[in-house]
Amino acid sequence: MEKKKRISKDKKINIYKILTILLSIALLVVVGVMAHSWMVTRQAQAEYDRLAEKVNSLQDQLDDNRIEVPEETQTETQTETQASSESLPVPEETESTEENSLTQLGIDPPVKNLDWEALGQVNPDIYAWICIPGTQVDYPILQHPSDDSYYLKYNMNGTRGYPGCIYTEKLNQKDFTDFNTVLYGHNMRNQTMFASLHDFEKGEFFANNPYIYVYTKDKVLVYEIFAAWLADDTHILKNNDFTTEQGRAAYLTDILKNYSSYGNMRNDLEITTDSHILTLSTCMKRKPHNRFLVQAVLLNEDAL
Repeated sequence: MEKKKRISKDKKINIYKILTILLSIALLVVVGVMAHSWMVTRQAQAEYDRLAEKVNSLQDQLDDNRIEVPEETQTETQTETQASSESLPVPEETESTEENSLTQLGIDPPVKNLDWEALGQVNPDIYAWICIPGTQVDYPILQHPSDDSYYLKYNMNGTRGYPGCIYTEKLNQKDFTDFNTVLYGHNMRNQTMFASLHDFEKGEFFANNPYIYVYTKDKVLVYEIFAAWLADDTHILKNNDFTTEQGRAAYLTDILKNYSSYGNMRNDLEITTDSHILTLSTCMKRKPHNRFLVQAVLLNEDAL
């Protein structure tokens, strides 16, 4: 009898040992997966940071050369300051800015040092760059040639995981001539990618940060934000007919009808069925069936 009890006890001990070993292995696997995911995200973000540093190098130089001087000495130093600024290399985008008369609009786009050949070596799917002053949005724009959801799941270097990329789908042309160009990006917890778009939920921020700049190989496109609002998760490009004036008009009416439930609108901009709209789309926390949209209209139409 005592022998049977001992055997039964030994069996229980062995089961506990096995369970402990299995739980330990499972814990190690979970920790390993989390560590790998963290490393992938960190490396991808570091690559974005390196790119942004290079791209913004010219603007940083210009900012360093804008020395504030007392009013009485401004005349004496004006020539010297201008000469210093003019000595910096000027990218092709500056010429495009002049051609598109952005100066007449009172708009001075940030200067970007965009080496498209170098960006192509990082990833050949990079075709533009987006910058929204006042936010952390300062990224390349990509479009995969065959898989629309690829950059939702993969980074620029091909690793799977977050933060992914800012991207468009094949339904959009890469020259921004579509009525509505839709860009997608993750709502990251560390405020990277499109997370800072949620700042436009605040009325004051919305009013004080109106512009989006998109840089391509031969032009700078300037958009003015007219709406920031909570929409449902309906696929914009697949569920609207933008090929007809009637379809475009219906979409604009839909924005006016729905933004007021959750969002901000700028009413002093003229937006017609002939306009070119830029829509930035990201997720909402704890609202999986909604998307937060920031929408803007192209100001320098002559650039297209």
